[in-house]
Amino acid sequence: MRRKKRTDDAAAFEKLMWERQYLGGRFPEPSEEPSADVQPPPEQPSTQEAPHGPEPTEGDSQDLLEGDRRGRGKRSDKVTGLHIVLQQIQRDGFPHPATGGFVMVPRVIKALLCLEPLAVIQVVFEIFEQTVGWEDKQGLHGRREWARLPLRHFELACGMDNMQVLRGLKRAMQRGYILRRPRLDSFEYAIRWAESPLRGSEKDSLEST
Repeated sequence: MRRKKRTDDAAAFEKLMWERQYLGGRFPEPSEEPSADVQPPPEQPSTQEAPHGPEPTEGDSQDLLEGDRRGRGKRSDKVTGLHIVLQQIQRDGFPHPATGGFVMVPRVIKALLCLEPLAVIQVVFEIFEQTVGWEDKQGLHGRREWARLPLRHFELACGMDNMQVLRGLKRAMQRGYILRRPRLDSFEYAIRWAESPLRGSEKDSLEST
């Protein structure tokens, strides 16, 4: 049963990847796609003993507490198509943006990568992908501004479970990184740009979280 679910999730992720259209990108040929049954290589247990260093000082303990408050936790154990992508990168290296597609992100996103929990980073980057990663002549600077994304989309695209997605979205909205508005039976998401002040329901949505 678990093997069938992993296969279904991997197939759904591959379908998601094929539906994405990035400017200057290249979709893989069918012969290039690895099997969805490919499993990540098992971790080899370490035979080295942990070094016996000095006892942690008060400052070290404070650093550990700071790390705990970031709430990174461990990644989801669920196998998705992301494992296939990771194996391709480990085997072949990163595809160059000139041929492999790219997403424009501001340099300041490095602050999120260094200081925010993993769930926040993943949902924010996915919203970048699904908005400015698409061309829209009527959007800001010719890029899509809003994208309708159900929770299941984040689960498959980010390799997270439902609770991780909800925590990431809630914190991202509370910190003012993203905007959300109702759309049919789901929500639309957008990046909160510095040059675009909040308007109407967008401001209400941010303040209500």
